[in-house]
Amino acid sequence: MPPIKTFYDELGVDRNADAAAIKHAFKEIAKVYHPDKNPPEKQAWAHEQMSRLNFIVDTLLNPTTRKEYDSLVKKYEEMPLVARPRRRPHEQNALEREYAQVSVEIMNLAGKYSNCRLKMLIGGIVGSLAAILQLASYFSPLGEVLVDFPMTLAFIYFFTLIGGIMMIIGISDYLGRGQYRRRIHELEQRRSHLRERMYEVYASN
Repeated sequence: MPPIKTFYDELGVDRNADAAAIKHAFKEIAKVYHPDKNPPEKQAWAHEQMSRLNFIVDTLLNPTTRKEYDSLVKKYEEMPLVARPRRRPHEQNALEREYAQVSVEIMNLAGKYSNCRLKMLIGGIVGSLAAILQLASYFSPLGEVLVDFPMTLAFIYFFTLIGGIMMIIGISDYLGRGQYRRRIHELEQRRSHLRERMYEVYASN
């Protein structure tokens, strides 16, 4: 069956190219497509081309997505030409926007999932230190000194509050880890589906 135009063809590298060759090709092509290298009337085109190029390079530099892409290319090339999927080029922008939104949501949830203990630790330290200073201001000679510095007392109260809020957020994130895991899994599946559709768009162009 006739081959399709692949990401490797767009970069001008072999299908077995290593990461160094892919990065080098990216740098060379970016010299043409980068918005800084193009006049004002071609900015929209340049941004579109760089977005496409970044997606291609990100796909090929990630072993998981590269394997996924290579499998899809192999499947398409084994199909009769008339049976190959065809996507309209205007779908590309909508797919890229949704892909970016899904990726951002995954990063946000992953941050909540991985940072919950850190939030509790920092919140506990900040809140505890501020609470100790607050108690010391009530029950030690330090209080007589701090009376003359109302802004210092205000900062102590503020950091006590901040520490408490961070503790609450950290505990909330910790208790929601199972939900975050499930949602991240759902979003990863959605992102994989979007990648496949984007591959089809690029292969159709």
